[in-house]
Amino acid sequence: MFVAVVAVIGLATAVVGRNVVHVLPEVGKDHLGSDAWSEPLGIEKGDGLNIARLPECAAGSITRIVLWDPESKPYWEVSGPATAMTAFFVGLTPKGFTVITPYREPPPGSVLRLVAFRQEGEVAGIRYKASDLRKGRVVSGNPLARYTVAGFQDAKVCSDSAVTPTTLDVDGDGAATDLGVPTTVGG
Repeated sequence: MFVAVVAVIGLATAVVGRNVVHVLPEVGKDHLGSDAWSEPLGIEKGDGLNIARLPECAAGSITRIVLWDPESKPYWEVSGPATAMTAFFVGLTPKGFTVITPYREPPPGSVLRLVAFRQEGEVAGIRYKASDLRKGRVVSGNPLARYTVAGFQDAKVCSDSAVTPTTLDVDGDGAATDLGVPTTVGG
């Protein structure tokens, strides 16, 4: 009898698990410090609330935003109708969106994963710690690099960009003297 109960539970788990895989979006859990998204999301330290930024190459209509811990447990989650945006405040619900998980302050030193789900295309995301952030600079990439706000908007940082780090115009003004490797965070 006990074996029959275990077999039924195992079968039910397999059926439910297969259905859940098709419903949940494809965003990987942390594995050796990297994540499955291919499009960039940048983040800048703000006064009180941090500012998330999407570069022009990754901009699109956003339907869901999540701030996760390394185990994909949300510190904050909102969803709403497809809304075009290139920036939003982390923890502040965009107009028209609904709060799924109210914002709660992550513990100091936490690894954070901020992800924006676009209506079309790949998800955009960033993995960072609060200590990586600076005012007036957008942090993005893997490894993390800092950009000016204007420079990040047109930086060639998307998966379909054919620019190597040695040709990035870090501050976005097009001046040849600015060409070079962006400042690597922590390096």
